[in-house]
Amino acid sequence: MKVSAWLVAIILFGLALAVRLPGLGGFITADEPKWIDRSRWFGVGLLYPQQECPPVEYGRAEAAKGLACTLQIGYPGVTTMWAGGLGLLAHYWQVVASTGVDLQTFLTSLSVYRIDPAVIAPARWPLAFLGALFVPAFYLLLRRLFSAPVALIAALLVALHPYQIALARVIHHDSFNTVFMTLALLTLLGYWHRGWSWRWLVVSGVMGGLALLSKQVSWFLPPFMGLLAGLTWLYTLRQPTRWQRLGRLLLDGLVWGVIAAAVFVALFPAMWIMPGETLWTIYEASTRLVEEGHPHFFWGRVSDDPGPWFYPTGWVLQATLPEMAGLVGLLGLGVAAAFRPKSAWQWLKTHPSEVSLGVYVALLLFFVTLSDKKMVRYFLPAFPVIDIFLAWGLIGGLVGLVRWLSGLADQSTHSPAAGSETLAEPGQSRATGLASKLMLPVALCIVVVQGWAVSQNYPYYFTYYNPLVGGLSGAAQIMTIIGWGEGLDQAGRFLDEQPQAATLTVVVERACSMLRPFFSGQVNCLNSTTGGLLKGDYYVYYVNVVQRGLLWPKQWAYFNQHQEPAFRVRLGEIDYVLVYRNPIEHQVDRELNYVPAAIRALGYSLSAQGALTLIWQNEGLGQEPLWLGLAPTNGVFPAGQSAPPESRWWVKCPPNPGFEPELSSTGTIVESVCPLAALDLWPGLFDVQLGFGEEENLRPLENSRLAVVQIGSDRTYRPVTLTPLSPGERALFR
Repeated sequence: MKVSAWLVAIILFGLALAVRLPGLGGFITADEPKWIDRSRWFGVGLLYPQQECPPVEYGRAEAAKGLACTLQIGYPGVTTMWAGGLGLLAHYWQVVASTGVDLQTFLTSLSVYRIDPAVIAPARWPLAFLGALFVPAFYLLLRRLFSAPVALIAALLVALHPYQIALARVIHHDSFNTVFMTLALLTLLGYWHRGWSWRWLVVSGVMGGLALLSKQVSWFLPPFMGLLAGLTWLYTLRQPTRWQRLGRLLLDGLVWGVIAAAVFVALFPAMWIMPGETLWTIYEASTRLVEEGHPHFFWGRVSDDPGPWFYPTGWVLQATLPEMAGLVGLLGLGVAAAFRPKSAWQWLKTHPSEVSLGVYVALLLFFVTLSDKKMVRYFLPAFPVIDIFLAWGLIGGLVGLVRWLSGLADQSTHSPAAGSETLAEPGQSRATGLASKLMLPVALCIVVVQGWAVSQNYPYYFTYYNPLVGGLSGAAQIMTIIGWGEGLDQAGRFLDEQPQAATLTVVVERACSMLRPFFSGQVNCLNSTTGGLLKGDYYVYYVNVVQRGLLWPKQWAYFNQHQEPAFRVRLGEIDYVLVYRNPIEHQVDRELNYVPAAIRALGYSLSAQGALTLIWQNEGLGQEPLWLGLAPTNGVFPAGQSAPPESRWWVKCPPNPGFEPELSSTGTIVESVCPLAALDLWPGLFDVQLGFGEEENLRPLENSRLAVVQIGSDRTYRPVTLTPLSPGERALFR
């Protein structure tokens, strides 16, 4: 291969690194705490045979020791755990070892509940590095398989694709799976279709084994390789050596399978000691994932299975402008070929590699669509292969357009051979010179356009969506914005800047693991774990949780319609994160201030001027008036009793403006304002009781003690927290 090809490969590697390595520790995605945890126990199992590791979700059901600890998940995610473990080891030797903490203690004491932000970047860098290394490897293979223009354009599309960059920068298994599946496919095509040496069969088998170690989607690869062998043989049917060729293909397939299996076993230590349990765990996990739906917002509705258009739509939403231009060019070439069916058929018969790549994409799409559980990233192994076709579309389409515009088309141009060659490989057709001249301008255009998209979406990259569908805001109207942690780091830092942050309780419905590393206080995933509605100090709402309706709807409606966020993270034109401060300054006893099918008081706020804002849940009270009754007290309430209703001064509490609709719907949260100052009471201590009904039929809650309020000599109001009496003190008041 020419020196210039290696120089281009080095430049591509540098470019890919430049966009994949910076800012690796800026945020964390939903699954990464689990993968960091799996990686550290994987390392413990390899290094410390006597150290017990706990049972795992979707994997081992029991605690284990030694190599059995390397079975952490049925996905199986082994390559991810090798990479994550390597990153953790590098972090230990660079940062932790000098503190005197031994490696075993470091690994076993890492918290999965609250991941240390310092380990996020180290755990990710091996994946980012390999993701960058894939780009020059992809380029060099395509250059040998097809042509320099196609190789360069396809490699740039991959190198600067925001979505592919984003997935290469997280400790997960989709990027690794994509790298190994693509390399296994391309090297086998080179061996079978281009006559490369037997070493490439070995490389393909190794890559296949690594793919099988990465994710269940790769289990599509062995049967596809068998299909590829059959497809390859079909192209030799008219050759006299076709039967010898069939035998050779069968032998090659067997060798490929043996090599892939050997790599799978060699790099998966659990297979050394418990192969049956390991394979059964993988089978069980795969079966469960196929049958397990995943809630999605897709074309205006929430569904566990969005159907067959999910992945094509997802690809379009993630596509870049150069990719869309390549798609237009490819469609143009296809339309042109439709008017020359003989030449198109001739092209299909003489281009097995291109046909094989197309079959790979189509069957992989069918394979991932079969599962109820769908995420766009599951289709990622098709993205680089699609980019090969789009590179043909860009170069071939431009060649045809330029020649048509320049009037250079002559009789030979319209010949079947020329037409079919232009469709197939523009860099190797009669338009070779023109394609080579167009290669650099097209490459520069990709660098500028996709480079701009990358820079605008740094450091998250997941926030990129196709400008032709309206970018981020347009995608939000079509399907779920994954919202895999982007922006929650900023929310965590905001919360950590609040007074006494470590004592605060924050509720982040279903997104808690992505906030915890960046906030020192308590983070709860659900309202129920905090004690119910509006029991926390702050509430954080994340875009995909809101979009899919995975939240407490009445509480969200209250915040969304009646409260201003204390902090928001706006990415593009979308509020990714909304942080609300709990408006309740003082919680109340919710059982003592509850009437079934009527009202449950949640808490209140009290201004110095005597305006008490009561926050309550409508359990069916409806339009009945709400009242607060005040009575003088010395702060001692024998046997849980307070002043009788007739000795109280009652003030009506109408709903705040805008809350009238909530009165006609049960479960809603309502704010009512009670003007205590209107009673014009004297300075002193007053017990506050809740009541409801019309004035002539006012019904107080017998055991209600909503608050104790002190009116100062300066006519200011403040709540008083009473200290419980000791047993001896209680006896004095019996």
